[in-house]
Amino acid sequence: MIDDAIARARRYFSGNNNCAQSVMKAVLSEKNMDFSQVLSLTAGFGGGVAHEGNVCGAVSGAIAALGVLNSKKFTDVVEHKEATYALAEELIRRFKDTHGSILCNDLTGIKMADLKARNKAMQEGTFEQVCPSYVESAVRIALEISEN
Repeated sequence: MIDDAIARARRYFSGNNNCAQSVMKAVLSEKNMDFSQVLSLTAGFGGGVAHEGNVCGAVSGAIAALGVLNSKKFTDVVEHKEATYALAEELIRRFKDTHGSILCNDLTGIKMADLKARNKAMQEGTFEQVCPSYVESAVRIALEISEN
C-alpha cells in the first residue's frame, strides 16, 4: 500500500537518511526490490544533489527508483531508458503541479550551498518541518505512476 510506503519513508527520513535515500528505499521496499546498496547509491543526492540546491533529493530518489522498477519491465537498454524518461517526466510534472518547483533551494527557501544558512536551517529544524511533505509526494507519485 502506498500509505505504508509513505510511513516507511517518513521513518527513514526522521532517522539518519536523507530525502533521496528515504524515497528510493521506501519505493523499492514496497515493490520488493530493495537492495543493500540503495542507501549508498543515493547518499549524495540530498540537499539538491550534494547541497547544491538543485533537484530535490526526494525527486532524484524517486527517479532512481523508477529506473530500478523499469529494469524488470524492459531488458533493452534504449527501451528501458525511454520508459524511465517518460515516467520521470510525469513524476516531475506532478511534483511541480503540487509544490511549484523541483529545486531544493525553492522548496526549502534556503540557499543550500551556503553552509551558514544550511547549518542555521538544521538548528531550527527547517528540514524536519518542510521536507517530509516532499518525501511523501515523491513516494506517492512514483508508486502511482509505476502501476500504469
